[in-house]
Amino acid sequence: MSAVAAKFDLTLPQVNLLRVLEFGPSRNMGSVAEALACDASNVTGIVDRLERRGLIARATGAEDRRVRTISLTARGRKVLVKLAAGFLAPPAELRGLSLVDLKKLHALIVRAFGRRRG
Repeated sequence: MSAVAAKFDLTLPQVNLLRVLEFGPSRNMGSVAEALACDASNVTGIVDRLERRGLIARATGAEDRRVRTISLTARGRKVLVKLAAGFLAPPAELRGLSLVDLKKLHALIVRAFGRRRG
């Protein structure tokens, strides 16, 4: 995941913040810090960098003007789509294996970890 994030000049904490914002309305800094399990002061630095790149936007809270909310921009959503595709793509090391080798690898993984349920 780090290698994919690096292709977009992002760190994993930055990617995690984008993903926190992906499916919901604007969130305040406190709720983002809680979701990321880190201190709010760390979130501020991450938000600053993402905002400068146009991936997120800050706004004033609807009920309380003292509260700052953050949300994804259209550009941020596009980057998330590309990140997801990159995270799901098999690494080059696996793409280089023959079908026979992939089947052997699959059998070994199933033997070691069992079949996925659900």
